[in-house]
Amino acid sequence: MTDRMMRAIDVKGGRGSADALFINEIPVPEPGETQALIKIKAFGLNRMDILQREGKYPVPPQAPSTMGVEFAGTIEKLGRNPEIGFKLGDEVFGLAYGGAYAEYIAVSTHMLIHKPVELSWEEAAGIPETWITATQALYLIGGFKPGDSVLWHAGASSVSIAGIQLAKSDGASAVFVTVGSQEKIDFCLDKLGVTAGYNYKTQDWASEL
Repeated sequence: MTDRMMRAIDVKGGRGSADALFINEIPVPEPGETQALIKIKAFGLNRMDILQREGKYPVPPQAPSTMGVEFAGTIEKLGRNPEIGFKLGDEVFGLAYGGAYAEYIAVSTHMLIHKPVELSWEEAAGIPETWITATQALYLIGGFKPGDSVLWHAGASSVSIAGIQLAKSDGASAVFVTVGSQEKIDFCLDKLGVTAGYNYKTQDWASEL
């Protein structure tokens, strides 16, 4: 840590409702050997943050107490041995174990991506948690290739919304979803253009596919 201080969003008593959130002052982190210090321009809000605030989400032992796992900003300082391709002033976005609800974050350069100029800070900060998760599920785990059909469970969730768009843009022959209400089926059909949706509470989706 350094003697510099920064503002960060904290929770009174360590857990509580949204009313327990407040602006705290904590030390600016010092980047480790393979890390970068990012001046945060925007950060994302995820369901896991809400659960963490309520004391219902066990964070990794290396995570700071400050919430927030996705962010966008500029590189202000680099450690001694960062990933090749990053320099001071670069506009980036990325993922962290926590700490994004603050003015600065120290994070591994392995978890950073250069921000395209056409994306706003807010758009870039909203990509990592959902879109990278969807990409991992679709390609690395699911082995998707153009022409395949895809089924997304929890079709109206943020990860599935991203995954549906990825699958459609990469030539899926059909995209199906399971959801818990007719309203969500209509959303997936009308807004996302899925092939069909199934209410897992009232339908046997496995036999209907």
